[in-house]
Amino acid sequence: MADFIHPKAILGVTAPIRVISKGAFRRRLTLNEKVAVKTSTDPVVKVLEEDLIATSNVDLDFQPLIDGLDYLISVGILTAERKAELLQDGEQGEQV
Repeated sequence: MADFIHPKAILGVTAPIRVISKGAFRRRLTLNEKVAVKTSTDPVVKVLEEDLIATSNVDLDFQPLIDGLDYLISVGILTAERKAELLQDGEQGEQV
């Protein structure tokens, strides 16, 4: 009996990268966005920053991350367009 080969393997389709390193996620932020987070006096923004510091990798589908980005939109640090860019699939060099 022949070994089963998944059709996607034949096509060379790979799963999207949805978990990236913390550094890779941080590099996605602009300097202005990083400064806005760093200088914010909003306690929720500070907690979000601490959460990012404490993690070893970033799951782009993690609901608390998505909620946090929505919060940053609500306080004017991010736009909805930037949120979409930040949550795009990772690239080879960004994966953990």
